[in-house]
Amino acid sequence: MDGERRWADLPGDLLAAVHLIAASAYDRARFAAVCTPWRAAAARHRPLPALPLLLLSTGDGRRDREARAYSPEDGRVLRVPLPWFPWGNRLVGSFAGGWIATASGSERLLVVNLFAGARALSARQSAVVCACPRSDWECGEAYQQRITTDQISVRKIVFSEDPSTGGCILAAMTSWCNIALCRVGCPDSGWTTRGCGTNRYSCLVDIAFCNGVLYGFRFHELLRFDIGVNEDGAPVTALVHRLDINMSTLRMSDVSSDINYIFELRGKLAIAVRVWPAGGSHRAHFYRVFELLDDGRTPSSHRFRWAEVMSLGDQALFLGPSCCKAVHVSTANRRGGVEGNRIYYSQKHSSLRDSMECLARLDIGSCTVLSWESEGVHHLERIISQGYFYRKEDGINGCNSSVWLLPPDF
Repeated sequence: MDGERRWADLPGDLLAAVHLIAASAYDRARFAAVCTPWRAAAARHRPLPALPLLLLSTGDGRRDREARAYSPEDGRVLRVPLPWFPWGNRLVGSFAGGWIATASGSERLLVVNLFAGARALSARQSAVVCACPRSDWECGEAYQQRITTDQISVRKIVFSEDPSTGGCILAAMTSWCNIALCRVGCPDSGWTTRGCGTNRYSCLVDIAFCNGVLYGFRFHELLRFDIGVNEDGAPVTALVHRLDINMSTLRMSDVSSDINYIFELRGKLAIAVRVWPAGGSHRAHFYRVFELLDDGRTPSSHRFRWAEVMSLGDQALFLGPSCCKAVHVSTANRRGGVEGNRIYYSQKHSSLRDSMECLARLDIGSCTVLSWESEGVHHLERIISQGYFYRKEDGINGCNSSVWLLPPDF
């Protein structure tokens, strides 16, 4: 008891100095958990913005009970599982403040806050049912057929704003319809869909909200969606615009590349291009980043163009199949293992057997996760990329999925 009292009786200026040493948000959370005086000392300081956690799911509820979120900032996993994690669900999206979107085997959707337990979707909105215009993107006669949820797989969900607000729009990419929309504040309305039965050249590669506007990328083509409302107050894609963009910057003859992700970067729309140097192995790839610039000219003369971003400055970019997010990292106070001007990406791997000896292994519980950083000779003075490759421990195929979880500020 005397030892506990001595910790609680430390003077305020000394507690402030100790709190300042705690560089990561999680260290500061541990600081506040010591005792009441320490918690009071922590409350006198502004919260430190939390950096993303890597969260994985195997789709096996029993196995996922062993899963732990990994903190690149601390370089270790959390000691306890997150309290409201929906075990066995596939991860399809996330938003700041601890929100994630998941889909079950029957494609029932759940949007839940893993730190508060709050849920955002109504029962009617928990499943995407396809009944929309023709397969092309223009207006057409509505299909009479209603596609069941068993035929639809939700690939990704993005949020227009905080889902705890009534104005949040959820946009989903699915295996049958390119775009499905719903509004959190309309519990009596379901999902509206568009672009059904499309071929692989029409399928969207990625979607993102930027400054409140929804964009999609498909087959080297950027689309902008104008969102309106129907008679039930549900959001609908009123118009689809194909942006006329000068693509010459992306025609790189010395490398093979794919456009994988679109996201908002410092208020502008940006894309991440995965690059394999000639003769490089599958582990040698890295990412180049391009932002969309508006030259202010007429649309017929390539008003927009892609310009490569050579430095992220004090931003770190987190890429993954379910979430792409640029996060501020203070250069004055390095955040543990996370640095500014870095790209951290997660990627499902078909086989990790040949990589076991050359990649660093992370013990996350339900999955094998291996970490690898791109070599300097490959990115040619560009942004360094660090990859997290994941797969079930026993190698059995399943609905392995990952998401960058953005916790509340501590």
